[in-house]
Amino acid sequence: MRPKVLLLDEPLSALDKKLREQMQVELRRLQQAVGITFVLVTHDQYEALAMSDRIAVMFGGRIAQVASPKEIYQRPVNRQVADFLGGMNFVKAEIVEENGVSLVVDTLGFGRVRTDKPKAFVRNGGAATLGIRPERLRVLWDNATAKFEVAGTVVERHYFGEITHLIVEIPGLEKPLSVTETNDFGADDIPVGAPIRLAYDPEALVAMAD
Repeated sequence: MRPKVLLLDEPLSALDKKLREQMQVELRRLQQAVGITFVLVTHDQYEALAMSDRIAVMFGGRIAQVASPKEIYQRPVNRQVADFLGGMNFVKAEIVEENGVSLVVDTLGFGRVRTDKPKAFVRNGGAATLGIRPERLRVLWDNATAKFEVAGTVVERHYFGEITHLIVEIPGLEKPLSVTETNDFGADDIPVGAPIRLAYDPEALVAMAD
């Protein structure tokens, strides 16, 4: 049998983590070898990112966004997609200026910033939401500086081997920021309660209609 399309309905859901990761690679190799389109159904967001050429995110039987893994992760079409695929920090913003390619917004935590305007952005009044992935916030060590940075206090620290998740309170923000940092420089040793500075790139801020 050589079907044009092969449907795989959560084929790896019963496997342990290590075997599941091995089978993700094996299935990807198999698909490339036989040249058949695989439609893979999964509730594991990272599995979808690792295995797919294109991803469709669905809610309530409706497709919210279809795009490449990189596009759907870095430029989610709305807050629901952004929150579903990996962690995302959300910041409330007020639109100050808008043109065809960029937005200028005011926020309580990041101040006034200019960021790219997504193709799918649809304005809904003057409010908007900015999203930034935890790994796009970088710890500034010692006397290092950055053009764009925010300062706050570490309120939680979670160790995951090669990375550490930091929860950082920023003055003006309703919710603390989640920050993912590798442990190469000692992120796992930052104590709870320590002051911290975080660098960010405005291009990493994704604008979504409020």
